[in-house]
Amino acid sequence: MKKVLLLGCGMQAYGAALDLIKFGNPSELLLADAFPGMTTKLREFLEKHTKPQKLTEIKVDVADVNATAVAAKDCDLILNAAPYKFALEITQAAIKAKVPMVDLGGDTERVLKQLELSSEAKAAGITIIPDCGMGPGMTNITVGHAMEILDSADTIITRDGGIPLYPKPPLFYHLVFAIETLTNEYTGMTTQMRNGKMVEIAPMTEIEQCDLPVVGKVEATHGMGMLSTLPWTYEGRVKNLENKFVRYPGHLTFLKTLRDVGFFSREEVKTERGMVEPRALTKAVMEKFLMPKGGEKDVSFIQTVSEGMKDGKKTVIEHWICDYSDEKTGLTSMQRTTGFTASIVGQMIVAGKLTAKGVLPPELGVPKMPFFQEIQKRGFEFKWTQKSV
Repeated sequence: MKKVLLLGCGMQAYGAALDLIKFGNPSELLLADAFPGMTTKLREFLEKHTKPQKLTEIKVDVADVNATAVAAKDCDLILNAAPYKFALEITQAAIKAKVPMVDLGGDTERVLKQLELSSEAKAAGITIIPDCGMGPGMTNITVGHAMEILDSADTIITRDGGIPLYPKPPLFYHLVFAIETLTNEYTGMTTQMRNGKMVEIAPMTEIEQCDLPVVGKVEATHGMGMLSTLPWTYEGRVKNLENKFVRYPGHLTFLKTLRDVGFFSREEVKTERGMVEPRALTKAVMEKFLMPKGGEKDVSFIQTVSEGMKDGKKTVIEHWICDYSDEKTGLTSMQRTTGFTASIVGQMIVAGKLTAKGVLPPELGVPKMPFFQEIQKRGFEFKWTQKSV
């Protein structure tokens, strides 16, 4: 691998960059962000924990398609870890520069717009895979694997989460990705499949009590963007398809109450100190309270259960993926599962293991078993079973 452009040097970029250097060994890794301090912190982290050939810090406004395309010149890959709101512009820049791209996704509406650019990416001779995080991302790949095996699917449900190993009250949670993404999950509608039809379901509804490996008794519920492109990809092929994110008991009740009384509203309210947007205030307070203070251990996991027919027999396929925070590097499990996924898929594209051109969702574009082999090389716990019932 020659030169790679890493866009966005926030929380999730750390895992992606570390994995790129360790397993891809690029001749040069460009660390790009609108804020130079972000690139410097990431460079210092990488120099401490890896042996990069060359790290170059650059300032890029990713909202500027031309500027991003210029930065990508002569690169083998763009790995986009910038905020999801810039995904479409960065996709356009990748096509303009004719450089393959992967990103972390997280916003279904934008991902669907990225897919609309598939013919342009194909004409440019490049591959673009959005939504290459943990969920969506790895979750899409487990569903895609099941759908490659089953002749028809009745019900597929994925439960996933990134939560503390040792939760503390009152929220039993600490922040493992951008606060904007978290609040979107708690407030935006999600598209799922019910009886063969797409339906819109409100977040933090239909709360399910679960008993899962490692974390024990937890609660699972709907959140925005979790299924991403899966309902559109498998419309007409699967009857019921849903995803739920997992939290410890008590968390969802508290956050749902905040939402229902208006603390996530974007409509400004008048206070004695002037007009205030409740959501902006809530985000600021929650970010300060939920930000890890150091030394916390976390776990990220995916459970996918797929039921359908195979060769005339009722068949159940189960996937389990689990990973823990790394004390040596200080990476959270969410940084590993999210960043490593994007890095693995990007390396597959550069190595010619993912040859289809255009913009493809991960459930269609990523080779399943090779991907599962790669996550095991990185220490992830992975197992899957197929049983006739």
